Amino acid sequence: MRPILSALVLLLSSLGYSQHEHSAPLDLTKVGKVNMEISCTPAASAEFDRGLALLHNFWYLRAHETFLATAKLDPECAMAYWGDAMTYNHPFWDAPSPAEEAAAWASVERAAAAKHQSPREAAYVAAVRALYQDAAAVPKTQRDIRYRDAMAAAFAQFPDDETRLFYGLSILGSLPEGVAGFEAQERAAALFEVVYKKDPQHPGALHYLIHADDDPVHATSGLQVAREYAAAAPGVPHALHMPSHIFSRLGYWEESARTNENAWHTSELDVARAHDPTTLRDFHSLNYLHYAYLQLGRYRDARKLTRIIAKQYAAIPDKRTAPDTPGLQARHVRGRTIYALPDRVAYGYFDMLARELMETGEWKRLRELPLVAPSRDFVAMQLQLETMAAAAQHDAPAARTAAAKLAALANARGPHPFVDHPFVLKMMAIQAAQAEAFAARAAGDDTRALARLKEAAAIEDGIESLSQPPYPAIPAHELLGNMLLGMGQNDEAREQFTVALQRTPNRPLAIYGIARASELLGDKAAAATRYAEFMVVWQHADDDRPELRHARAFLATTAGK
Repeated sequence: MRPILSALVLLLSSLGYSQHEHSAPLDLTKVGKVNMEISCTPAASAEFDRGLALLHNFWYLRAHETFLATAKLDPECAMAYWGDAMTYNHPFWDAPSPAEEAAAWASVERAAAAKHQSPREAAYVAAVRALYQDAAAVPKTQRDIRYRDAMAAAFAQFPDDETRLFYGLSILGSLPEGVAGFEAQERAAALFEVVYKKDPQHPGALHYLIHADDDPVHATSGLQVAREYAAAAPGVPHALHMPSHIFSRLGYWEESARTNENAWHTSELDVARAHDPTTLRDFHSLNYLHYAYLQLGRYRDARKLTRIIAKQYAAIPDKRTAPDTPGLQARHVRGRTIYALPDRVAYGYFDMLARELMETGEWKRLRELPLVAPSRDFVAMQLQLETMAAAAQHDAPAARTAAAKLAALANARGPHPFVDHPFVLKMMAIQAAQAEAFAARAAGDDTRALARLKEAAAIEDGIESLSQPPYPAIPAHELLGNMLLGMGQNDEAREQFTVALQRTPNRPLAIYGIARASELLGDKAAAATRYAEFMVVWQHADDDRPELRHARAFLATTAGK
């Protein structure tokens, strides 16, 4: 892995960093450059390279179109059909539907029958066959492992750059959701590094390195490639979005906002150009942009984004979401892209609205939060937020009722497949403990409230911090700090806010919490330092925020002292 930069260097570099401006003309043809020698006609080979770049960028719809065009140019080109089959496989996203897997299998069979294929290309076709064979009988997770093993065999025989990349991606793509440790990610990153050093503009190497570094331990290592990836493929919405996985981990909110503004704008232009349905816009980027705006105190701008996705959700005629499976819900709580409709809109709408109302303290609206899907993770989040909102409005009976429902949901065992996913069970345990804490607080049992919040924080400490906007909506230590602050336990509150920033750097309300606790403790120097830090993060925030007014007033009274 690349050397980890110092925090000071990261901060200084972030202040000077600027991607291409949102107002700059966008060239949607700039998808990155790759070249793979294949056994097809020159025209088909050139078209294939473009499709391959799109595939590396996870732009599956446009890659599908390009591989179909490749097959028209050379109907005997095996790699054209291989590429098309690969567009149905989405590492880190939701699994293909039965209809999509049937379409992929048809392309696999056409690839196997095609006359133009070398031994290396035959190995690729064999690998994708392992991915889709017996799809109806063998779970996708098992087929992912079969595909990984087949790509390992292909790489052992043909250790070229493209095979190296696809093998590394198969390692990441076969990891179970929520698996502990980073050994597999580091092994994959070592493969990607080889290609990156030879070709620093390769979209696959850049993209996959970000995914490999998307964890608390390695995020700083991914900063350089995050900045380079957007420049290498500026016409690809996902390439513009991906840097924000690293920026969000490091608390670089301005950079995250800028790159997601570009991603969303590019996706809008692409959908308009192709005359595609507006549901195909990049709502995953919109979700990250919304979170960045909240962290910047730009609540009015965040609300505009919520209205965009609310309008799209209202326009979807069939709002039935996908079946409540372990994999899908694990991907949701980990912030993975949900590709299928209407889930991509429904999930984003719920997450954005819930987070917005939570961070802005709109308790009445939070108690009316619509349940956009019947899946257990949505129900759990709704019950948690309902409990917290009821407690904030001093409605102890309602808080107790909602918390009890969530506890029953979190403890349920039986035939439902959702309970089989240990990662999601941990998330629900956090939510249930937090809900019970707020119900206890509303009932006047502060001892019980703090004990349960500390239990939730301990569970959260035992899992990987998520790259997405936090799930549940507020990080556990920050939530605990707020409760301690409300109880007047300012010294411990300051400690909890400090711990929160170690997991989720630069979250402004945690910084503000440290400042406020320090102020109440009489530590004016520490308070002034943290309020000033908070003001830097919120330098473009809405002027009417009470936190901003208080920080300004405190700094004004202490200026020159």
